[in-house]
This record gives sequence, C-alpha cells and structure tokens, in this order.
Amino acid sequence: MANRALGGSNAPKQLYKYLLRECEKLPKHTQEFYRHSVKQSFKQHASESDEERVQQIMERALLDAKWVIQKYNQPGSTPVPK
Repeated sequence: MANRALGGSNAPKQLYKYLLRECEKLPKHTQEFYRHSVKQSFKQHASESDEERVQQIMERALLDAKWVIQKYNQPGSTPVPK
C-alpha cells in the first residue's frame, strides 16, 4: 500500500481512506481517538502546496500508522479499560 498511496495526484485522499481503514484494526477503545487524529491531521495539511512536503507528511503518516498497529498487536499491549 505504501507505494500506491504515495503516487498520483489523488494520493492524499487514498492515504486518508487507507488510514481510516487501518483504525478498524485497533482495539475498539482506541479507534475513535486515532480516527479523530487522522481527520485532524488531514485537515491541518489540506492546504499544503509543496509536493515534496506533501510526500514527507504522507511517508511519516504511513510510518506512524505502522507503529500504532504494531503497538496494539504486540502481546501484553495496552489493556482494555473497564
């Protein structure tokens, strides 16, 4: 997905959708937090016009998403609050 998400003029929108789908892989109690974070980040950078900067932001978003998914898929990860 990394290569597909980073190419083309529609790439930011594709990445946005991909990241929202990745939130579904997280535990229920964390999904809303990360979904909100993805939406806010997208809004914050929506007016960015420098293509190189957009690529940097997108690459960082993919790395961050991978880290978050791994964090919650590790044995002994953050417990579910009661």
